[in-house]
Amino acid sequence: MLSPLTRRNLTLSYGYAACAFFGINTLWVIFLQQQGLSLVEIGLCESVFHLTSFLSEVPSGVIADRFGYRPVLIISRLMAIGHALIMLTAHSLGWFLLAFILQAWAYNLQSGTIEAAQYDNLVNTQATQHYPRVTTILNTTIEVADTLGVVLAGWLMPQHLSVTYWVYLAAALIAILAISGLRVPQRQLTKTHSAQPSLRTILRAAAHLLVTQRRLRLLMIFDALFSALGTTYYYYFQTVMTAQHFSGRLITTILIASMALNIVAIQLTPWLQRHQTQHQLLYGLCLSMIMALLSAFSHAIGLLVLIYISHQ
Repeated sequence: MLSPLTRRNLTLSYGYAACAFFGINTLWVIFLQQQGLSLVEIGLCESVFHLTSFLSEVPSGVIADRFGYRPVLIISRLMAIGHALIMLTAHSLGWFLLAFILQAWAYNLQSGTIEAAQYDNLVNTQATQHYPRVTTILNTTIEVADTLGVVLAGWLMPQHLSVTYWVYLAAALIAILAISGLRVPQRQLTKTHSAQPSLRTILRAAAHLLVTQRRLRLLMIFDALFSALGTTYYYYFQTVMTAQHFSGRLITTILIASMALNIVAIQLTPWLQRHQTQHQLLYGLCLSMIMALLSAFSHAIGLLVLIYISHQ
């Protein structure tokens, strides 16, 4: 049984995740098109986001290890607020690029931090056997929040997409309030500063692990490539919806269907892992990606929508 404090901490972390991953600003490609940016400039914004995220992933982990989960999660949402304010007021490419740098930092600072905070909370109460269930609830919460945000954005498009950033800003403030009440044991804070590994030590250990663990290295490369292709396809489909003048109702229907399938997939993941080998699962993912990419050459909107929903 989980203690009342543990349950409270988990509930607050779910609330934070729901607000932090509320996908109200997911249709940013369409928003930037409305602001007059070309597809090349929009692609540059996306590139700056991913480059910043790549360069900041390890340092953000060190910051979380040094200063604790709660401060880092709060700073993450402050970065998100900065991103929203710039998106609402910017009129030049330079400012939009800065907005995506802040968005990348907001993402990096919470990447893996919520899960680590939850795990430490369970370790403290010797309840780590509940972690798979906790992870399932967290992922389901993120998926529902993300899709509901996009659905709301779909209702607001095309005339009121700027409202989405005000909602995003409000969600970030609520997330700060939620995480401020978190009482997670900060195990790393009990260590002396000299006992903390340096950034150089962490990088050397990571490099050694990648060199010696071939299986892990290949899985990480696969995940990176698959995620990159999936993200590209996701944002490509936004341009398709814009070009084909999809109605808000149609977009909402597509997104709700995607959310339902994603939640089903999350719930089925433990079962699939028990009944399928790792190679079978990876081959299945590759097949779905190939189908999605090939569908991009089709002019049949019905097929595009069907592939998009099943791919999500």
